Amino acid sequence: MNTFRYKRIFQIIVICVGFSICVSLQAFAQTASFQPVQKKLIEAGWDIPDTATLRKNLTQMENAPFDGVVLYAIGKDATGNTINVQSTFSNVPWKKEWFQSSVDDLKAIHSKKLTDNFLQVGANPGNVDLFDDAGWMQIADHLRIAAWIAKEGNLKGLLLDPEAYTKPYRQFEYLSQAQRDKHSFEEYQAKARQRGKEMISAVTSIDPNLMIYTYFMNSVSTEEAKSTNPQMALQSLNNGYDLYPAFINGWLDAAPPSMTFVEGSESQGFHANSQLGFLYAANLMRNTALNLVAPENRQKYLAQVQTSFGIYLDAYLNPPTSSYYIDPKGSTPTQRLQTNVQYAVDAANEYVWIYGEKYRWWPTESTSVSPQSWEDVLPGIHDALLGVTHPQLVIQQKIADLQKNGKLVNLLKNGDFSAAEHSSAPARNTSQDWKTVGAPSGWSTWQTDDSHGTFSQDNSVNHSNKQGGAARVAGTNIGCFIQSVDVKPGDSYIVQSWLRQSGQGNGWIRVRWQNADNKWTQQASDVLLFSADGSDKNAWQKIEGLVTVPEGAEKMLILLSAANQPSPQDALWFDDVQVYSLR
Repeated sequence: MNTFRYKRIFQIIVICVGFSICVSLQAFAQTASFQPVQKKLIEAGWDIPDTATLRKNLTQMENAPFDGVVLYAIGKDATGNTINVQSTFSNVPWKKEWFQSSVDDLKAIHSKKLTDNFLQVGANPGNVDLFDDAGWMQIADHLRIAAWIAKEGNLKGLLLDPEAYTKPYRQFEYLSQAQRDKHSFEEYQAKARQRGKEMISAVTSIDPNLMIYTYFMNSVSTEEAKSTNPQMALQSLNNGYDLYPAFINGWLDAAPPSMTFVEGSESQGFHANSQLGFLYAANLMRNTALNLVAPENRQKYLAQVQTSFGIYLDAYLNPPTSSYYIDPKGSTPTQRLQTNVQYAVDAANEYVWIYGEKYRWWPTESTSVSPQSWEDVLPGIHDALLGVTHPQLVIQQKIADLQKNGKLVNLLKNGDFSAAEHSSAPARNTSQDWKTVGAPSGWSTWQTDDSHGTFSQDNSVNHSNKQGGAARVAGTNIGCFIQSVDVKPGDSYIVQSWLRQSGQGNGWIRVRWQNADNKWTQQASDVLLFSADGSDKNAWQKIEGLVTVPEGAEKMLILLSAANQPSPQDALWFDDVQVYSLR
């Protein structure tokens, strides 16, 4: 075992992308309480609801695996014409009272499940020249109305879709500007920055705490950002968004410290199909994109811009010839989707948005969406997505289903420590530092070279008053009981145990991975599971988690781990350790 790496991880608090690890040590308990960031999935797609649809179908929508939705606000003008707040970047005057019904819908909704909802605004029709002062006064007014709807409706914020759907107009393209024959590219950049500042000022005049989510920010111009001369690249490559970085700089100019922006990284998220792919995209947004940010705004960008990703569901069903195709890599499309959503969540600050076109999650009036649901075409997608952000909900339901169908089978040998002798094979490993002496049947033990703890089966203690006992470790610096389970990449498992403590020390479960040659693999996908409530260590406490096998792994190693036991009287007991397959 890699002793140095193992020891380092369990002697300090490590906060990394993917798992927020809270180690409860006595030295910190009196001064700080660290809690993991709750990652969230936001639904967007061709079945985006308006406020009336959300109100009408709230119960069904709450049953979907999301923490929030993107929604439309629809109003009626004095002549009865429909006005969608999505058409924000137009010079047509609006009145706030036209959208009172949308506000009424939102005020009537009280959901504990859908807590992070966003009102979509769009850079369309996008035919207002950046030098058109009167037109931009109307756009600013539209944004104030949108912010008012969001505030009154208790929404998290606005979601900007900057894509130019109404061609030939492109709101953030120099060549689409009506007065480009009168003003240089640099002059238009300055004006774009001014308009970006006006946009944020309009929003913050209503509520300075509203969040601005975007399907993409500077991630649309990563080639320009990576070039040796970003300014020249913006003018030369003509990607349709050459003025957008200046517009974003205007946001940062005006943004108060209370405002957060979310970079949705649409293109990168839609195509990423590996852990490295998502981490590389996150690096582009957090670091490379700074080349498109004014020097005076870079610290604000780092402090107030979050990293997010879009996941394109259709890509998991499209043929390999499609430009949007995700190779399942030997697993099912749903398993691959879950793996990539986990990678995206790990690399994101808080949000990942789920986008689909062909199918639906709930009733929709869109005629472009099939009557079939996403669960119909990607079986298991509900639990796959929910398991990433809310594993406890999936664990409870799956255990109930397995019990009902008589399939609740523990894959571990002697997980209840009822075997009297060492009658089954221990975990397989080529390392010489794994021991079986004193270990319960089916288990091996390991501890660091400078640790002199004792490992045993204690038949005087057990969790469920059954025959047998519990696995006991005492007086160890860092050590663990170990058992392996054969697994397949993409499969998911529930891991559970009960833990009790006497004296000092800390206990947890670490899940690690090995390949077919018993070599450690995918260390970045190790999982650390702690008891949810460590207030009464003398009582039995439950540890549980939902884990998915990463690429290249063929064995899952369950490590019942202990540390920081200064004396032989400091002991930990593990009992009723279970691993259940969700296949």
